[in-house]
Amino acid sequence: MTRFTDDYLLFLLAQASARASAAFHAHLAERSVKVATWRILATLYPDAPATIGELAASCMTKQPTMTRQVDRLERAGLVERRASAGDRRRVLVSLSASGRALADALTQLARAHEAKVLAAYTGKQQEELKALLAALPPD
Repeated sequence: MTRFTDDYLLFLLAQASARASAAFHAHLAERSVKVATWRILATLYPDAPATIGELAASCMTKQPTMTRQVDRLERAGLVERRASAGDRRRVLVSLSASGRALADALTQLARAHEAKVLAAYTGKQQEELKALLAALPPD
């Protein structure tokens, strides 16, 4: 008997994400790094300052939640806030030196994990898969 979820795109995407992410999330936990922290560091890496709103959108969370997360990372010395050069009312979040060092180590682990996840696919298939996922329209 076929279940609805066996062929439902959103379920398949969520299931694939959970399967592909589990081992990497375990690596993060071994290093006492929260998944939310990883997402923020990866979004800002290597040198891509962003507003709280941009981070929230990229990291799939609400703006008030992102503000609290950035507050925590700022206290930990991993990120810094500064006024935008073009608009002093606009605040940008960027990696501190220690945040960049942690993100550098984690992105190396992430790339190695990604290579394992994609090992069964040819280079062309990997590119096509990423392109198809990137092209999914917003809800």
